[in-house]
Amino acid sequence: MTFLDVYEIIVPILTIAALLYAGIEDLLFREVRREIVWILMIGIGVILDILYIVFFVGDYSFYEPLAEVLLTIVIGFIFGFVLFYFGVWGGADTKALWALAVLTPVHPFGGNILSVDIGQEILIINSSVFSILINSGLIALFYPLFLMIVNTVTAAKGSLFNEVRGSTSEKIRCFMFGYKKKVSKINYDRMHFDFLEELPRKQFQGKFTGNFEGKVDGKFTGIFQGKINGEFTGTIIGKLFKSFDKSINELNAEEVIKDAKKMTEAHSIESDDEDEKPNLVLLKYRELFTKEKKDLQSADNETIIFSEGIFHGPIEGIFIGTIDGFFTGKFNGDLLGLLEGGTSSKGKLSGEKSVAENEWQLKLRFGLDEEDVMERRQLRTLWQLQSHKKETVWVTPGLPFVSFMLIGYILYLIFDNLVIFLFSLA
Repeated sequence: MTFLDVYEIIVPILTIAALLYAGIEDLLFREVRREIVWILMIGIGVILDILYIVFFVGDYSFYEPLAEVLLTIVIGFIFGFVLFYFGVWGGADTKALWALAVLTPVHPFGGNILSVDIGQEILIINSSVFSILINSGLIALFYPLFLMIVNTVTAAKGSLFNEVRGSTSEKIRCFMFGYKKKVSKINYDRMHFDFLEELPRKQFQGKFTGNFEGKVDGKFTGIFQGKINGEFTGTIIGKLFKSFDKSINELNAEEVIKDAKKMTEAHSIESDDEDEKPNLVLLKYRELFTKEKKDLQSADNETIIFSEGIFHGPIEGIFIGTIDGFFTGKFNGDLLGLLEGGTSSKGKLSGEKSVAENEWQLKLRFGLDEEDVMERRQLRTLWQLQSHKKETVWVTPGLPFVSFMLIGYILYLIFDNLVIFLFSLA
């Protein structure tokens, strides 16, 4: 048995085993958690490529297999980078394509891109990595069909969009690329999907008077007169006055908001270290907060407050600035300005409202967020779902392209480039 005979056996087995493992990880966890699979594929691939070049027997001997292997690897790395750069897929998909380009640069059963007539066929189309990519893409076209079947079954049991609003095109896209999931079944440690619904942030502008006790999240920009007592996690920037030259009833809401924003910008402390900034949503769920910043500068009548972290009250007097984060406790007094976001478990505020959004709306997300941004957004959405006691939510699992590559590779072993094969039958 020659090396090339062994090559025909070992390359398909290693490639299928590696992609099967990575595909299962991708389906279960929305990422391939153990990067070692790509390192092993590339490391073993380099060794096998060298041996393939050394033991290849052909009309041009050494130079033909060398050009063949290098060309396929270059094509694979270029395609992988471009598709990742434009947000078509994620990092695991790119690494899978790169690993495939190194481990299987040629057809193990004798496919040879340089043996074709260059005048009739294009080399890139006949490369192994491009053929696998094309085959995988064809399989991916059937994925929306599977989701539509699932949604058709769900629709037979009840309305699909009774809890959300959205345009007809948004509903069609959700029907094709998402499905409904019970909120009670969601585990925040294993959210291997993306939400297709979001609750628009509430906005209230004007004057508010009342007593409040409970939990609230959101952002207030303006002036507060009264007493706040409780625990706050987030950012407070502004000034606290013992006395003020005007009554809150004499002030204009829009002017107060502008002044508060200017004061916030003037006293903001910017940090170059993103890790030092508190991840508010993760604090809510995981209590990972370890760093606190506080800067209190007092004069006769005013105190400049900058707090980033956990702040324990009370705050009493007249405060002008911004409060953004999670609050648990109680307050009473008057607010004038802008309230954004927030859900309360207890308490009532009365006052003028300029904008109020309470309905969930559909939103299909294209492209990919960075992992930490996506995680924060998902946790925030989950919190809102639970706070509003919503029973179901539209989600999308995304395209498990690593799994599609496995199927594309098996089709490559049988048909080579499936598109060319189908056209040859016509």
